[in-house]
Amino acid sequence: MKTIGLAICCLFLIGATSIAQETRDFSGTFVLTSLKGENTAKKLPKIQLKVIQNGNSIEVVETFDDGKTVTTRYFLDGRESKNFTSGGVPTTDKAETKGKALVIRSSYRLADGGPVRETQKWELSADSKTLKIRRQTQFEGMSAMDFTMDEAYQRQ
Repeated sequence: MKTIGLAICCLFLIGATSIAQETRDFSGTFVLTSLKGENTAKKLPKIQLKVIQNGNSIEVVETFDDGKTVTTRYFLDGRESKNFTSGGVPTTDKAETKGKALVIRSSYRLADGGPVRETQKWELSADSKTLKIRRQTQFEGMSAMDFTMDEAYQRQ
């Protein structure tokens, strides 16, 4: 009986360790190298992401080619955080790690009051040099405006 209990404890510890090892640290400075999706600009904008991940939170400082900077902060345990879009619209966000990916779900309202839902899925390459972000935006009641964008960033 003790042997079975010990075996179960060992399996639990091995499983917990492998789950903990799957969570990636996204910290670093990244520069946009690729942007794919409908209605993307012909010229690649200069965007830099500075990511700081500490324990159960992550901060992202996004700097655009016009010098504008937007800072967003998220809890990684699914708790809500409040941020702003690059256009200054308030957002309600939830972020969580799912295996090796970071998933950020945001909601906000357009000027006319229409709700928007955005999901970002962040993934690092095996060597942690490339950050890929898939951004899916849905406009409630206006599905013709929905779009998906794939962004790739290179670590600096």
